[in-house]
Amino acid sequence: MKRWVLSHRDSQETIDRIREKLSVSLDLPRSAQVSAAEPSEGVIFVSLDKRYTFIETQEETVPFLGSQETLGLFPSARVDEGAIKFVLNGADVMRPGIRTFDEWGEAGRLVVVREEKKGRGISVGRSLLSSSEMERVQKGPSLKNLHYVGDRFWNLYKLV
Repeated sequence: MKRWVLSHRDSQETIDRIREKLSVSLDLPRSAQVSAAEPSEGVIFVSLDKRYTFIETQEETVPFLGSQETLGLFPSARVDEGAIKFVLNGADVMRPGIRTFDEWGEAGRLVVVREEKKGRGISVGRSLLSSSEMERVQKGPSLKNLHYVGDRFWNLYKLV
């Protein structure tokens, strides 16, 4: 496994890239330190100032579910108990399983899937519908599951 700390300039470039790519507001000082770890080929865990953790692959950059502060940056959707076991097996989130959701605007945004009772993050998905379309539809897939508790990223993080 490879680990490294980025230089100040590379740290700022990484923070700016994540801000722009994910459309999030990161509350970080100019002196923020960025470190990275690659436990498996093509999977990099990026830690921004030991506060926010993201997973970077060639296809995606997503927040890591183990980092509650990172999950707080994204809108969320709460699912009922019946949907949890399917989501934790990698299934996309279907509209009937979603009880409530935040306003996220256009389709394509990252959304944290939370369980209804305690509000814990169990998955990160990409919205297939805008939040206004979500209000109108009653069935069909709504969020593409990208990262969930117990998946390969979750298990790779244990090596970091």
